[in-house]
Amino acid sequence: MKQNQKFGLIGLALIALIAASGLLAINALSVQSSNNSLSVKSLEKIEKPILAEATDIVKEETVDIDKLKDRIPSTFEEAEALILPVRSRFLLYTKDLKHIMWGSFGNNHFVGVDNLGKRAWGIYYRGVFAGFYDGEFFWGKYSNGYWKAQNLFGLPQSYGQYTTAPMMTAITAAP
Repeated sequence: MKQNQKFGLIGLALIALIAASGLLAINALSVQSSNNSLSVKSLEKIEKPILAEATDIVKEETVDIDKLKDRIPSTFEEAEALILPVRSRFLLYTKDLKHIMWGSFGNNHFVGVDNLGKRAWGIYYRGVFAGFYDGEFFWGKYSNGYWKAQNLFGLPQSYGQYTTAPMMTAITAAP
């Protein structure tokens, strides 16, 4: 009984967070794959490139999935170590709220845990993200609070929304 109440409260808190963020509209992004290449023509450039060497992976028209896969750290711990001390948090969820993931990101790397206790880690760059979820490779794209991926959460295709927030830092007052 207490566990059902716990999950009910967590669900209500997540719904309140989503509603407060004004993220109730669902907008699926199209992902088109052919010959290990992902079309990113319709994406806006979201962030300034941090990894200069990644420009050979993400170009104006396509993404080389094989090169992207080679850049992903092999373990959760390696990815976590690559996130700089100044971290940001994310909350990512599917349109039906069956799958929810939270974690931290920075320096073009992310780590997260979902509501089933499975871990994910990987990289993101210019509207494209890729990584490993419970040891299985996934990839997709994101833009303006929406995402769509292949093989994430063990599903052939999934989509939903995400929100980000900076990590809170403790500030002490001078005496």
